[in-house]
Parts: sequence; C-alpha cells; structure tokens
Amino acid sequence: MLLIKNATVYTMESEGVLEHADILCQDGKIKEIGFGLSAEGAEMIDAAGLYITPGLIDAHTHAGGFDLASQDLNEMTDPNTAHVQAIHGIDINSDDFKEIHTRGVTAACFIPGSANVICGTGFVGKTAGKNSVYDLAIMNPAVMKCAMGGNPKGVYGKKGLAPMTRMGIASIFREALRKAKAYMEKQAVAGDDAEKQPPYDAKCEALIPVLKKEIPLKVHSEQFDMLTVMGIAKEFDCDYTIEHGWACNLYVDELVEGGGSVCFGPIGIAEGYGELTGGDVGFLRELDDRGLNVCLITDGPICGPETLLIAAGEAVRYGIAHDCALRMVTLNAATALRVADRIGSIKPGKDADLVLWSAIPALETSAKPVCTIIEGKVVFRQVG
Repeated sequence: MLLIKNATVYTMESEGVLEHADILCQDGKIKEIGFGLSAEGAEMIDAAGLYITPGLIDAHTHAGGFDLASQDLNEMTDPNTAHVQAIHGIDINSDDFKEIHTRGVTAACFIPGSANVICGTGFVGKTAGKNSVYDLAIMNPAVMKCAMGGNPKGVYGKKGLAPMTRMGIASIFREALRKAKAYMEKQAVAGDDAEKQPPYDAKCEALIPVLKKEIPLKVHSEQFDMLTVMGIAKEFDCDYTIEHGWACNLYVDELVEGGGSVCFGPIGIAEGYGELTGGDVGFLRELDDRGLNVCLITDGPICGPETLLIAAGEAVRYGIAHDCALRMVTLNAATALRVADRIGSIKPGKDADLVLWSAIPALETSAKPVCTIIEGKVVFRQVG
C-alpha cells in the first residue's frame, strides 16, 4: 500500500481540486481519496506543498521505435501494412523510452510511423514498471494508424509508385476498407462452414476491428486532408481520431459535426508551407468550447516527453482554461484512446498512476515532476 498525504490534488473529476487531501493506493489501484486517511503498514509520502495530477498521457508517440540507426516503426514496403503491429518494434530499454516517465508521462499510445497510407496497429501501454513491453501494454490493438498527405506521397511518389497524389492516397484507403468489408461479409455468410470461408488475408483481418468499431482509425492528417478522413470514416461507418490536426481552425464546424477526437500537435513545428502550417495550439479553444474531445501529443521522439506539459502551458497562455489544458494531457487523451475507465483521472478504482509536481503544472513554468507513480509503485523520484 502507498499513502500520499497533504497534497493539492487535481482530480480531473467533478470534485475538481482538493486541498490538503490524501490518496490511498492498494494493489495498483486508487482505493480512497479523502482527508486524514491512515493505513497500517503503508509506505507514506508527505506531499505537503506539492501538487498531484493523474499521470500525463501521450496519445501519439513513436518513442522506443525510432533511432538514428533504424526506423522499426516504419514498414516502408507497401502502402497498406495493416497487419503489422507497433508492439513488435518498441525497445523499452532505449534512451527515449526510459525518459518518458521521468517527465510525468505514465501512459502513451505507441504507433507505427506515417510512411504508409495504412501503417498498422498501435497499442496503449504504461511507460515504466515492468520488464517487458507486452506486460506494459494495457490495450493491444488500440488503434489502426493511417496517414494522409506528404508522408506516403513522399515515400512512394518519388519511386514512381502509388500513391503519388492525395487522390491516390484516398483511393488506396477506400479500397483497403472496401476489401476488408467484403472479406468480413463473406466470413459472416460462410459461418461455420470452413470450405466457404474466404482465403485468409492478414490485412483484412487487421481491419475488421475498425469496421466493427472496436478500435478507431488514427489518421495523420492536416489541412483539408481532415475532410477526406471524415468522409471515408462516414462512408465505412468507422470511428476515427485526427492526428496532428494543424489548421483545424479552418474546419471547426466539420470537426465538431464529425465527432472524432483531435489529437493535436506537436507544438513548435517549423512553419513552412502547405500542410506544415497552422500549428497554433490556440486553435483548440473553440473546438474545446464546442464540446469536441481534444488532446495534446508529442509525436515522440520528434519532440521529447517534456513537450506534453509545455503544450498544456502554451494552451493556457493562449486563453484555454487551466483545468481544460490539464484535461488535454490526461482525461481527454484517455478518452481518445478508450482507456478512460482505467486512467486519466484520480478516482477510486482507477489505476494509481499519479505525478507529484513541485509547482502547479501547466500554470507555473517551474513545475517539475518530483515523483512519478505507476500502478501504486514509485518509478521515479527527483534527486536533490
């Protein structure tokens, strides 16, 4: 058991902020939140003067799968690699992975890169506390990563292969879903008759959870590519999240009507031309005000895990309410990833993923993680 005493607790729930509160953790879960709690035999942390939030959640990272020597999360051999899985490309002993939890990020969605139109499945996992990536995973598969725009065009177009254009990307995307839908329908008609079952197709099998709305399409898209994503998702009745979402301010009505989460970022992109514009985090304010679920991402290791807190701070600087900004890196991210029943807020029964901060995170620039706790176990303490 772990008992944290006397903290200022940002619950991300209806209780809001609790002053001088205690949190009791047992068997990896939050058992109780209250005042004057005691528990015989529990390890105790006196958090007087400190601030506690749920562990931060990065809804979009490639950390552990990219380094200078290899890109183990980019299978650049076919525009449709729906059948590959990010979990097979993550090295939890890499430097960029081992840094994540020291920045207060306790869970993340690890995804394939964006070279292909359909890149493969990603998983949600904790960032420390276990010896195996498979033990860290809490949902696998969690998403089907896809990509629009410059990335697949840049990989295949320069080889004289499809997709060379945005038209080609949309066509490949639709054809993959159409084929998977026909495959699924043939399976249903065949039933238990093995002779009538269609020949096994790994790509179609991987897309069936998308068509059944068990996992969403998680689509790298900016500018007007977002409209294409929403159109395809509507056509095939799929759930989706918009990844990056730069220039989302141009399509507020469409995004709100579409209802898919926007996973925005990373902030600080080098503004260039075309799709590399519109990375102003202030654009999220209207989407949030209108009830759309929005969260912030690092795109690690493109940006380090510390960027998540910086992005929340920038959101506040652009006029987004502090509690809303914190939700964008906690509960909103959990909601986008469909794991809000386990993580994203401080509530009895949820995983005991907590961060103790030296100052108010996303409001005071001096705020740093003092202690990171994952499933009730301290996995990081600030030295000195």
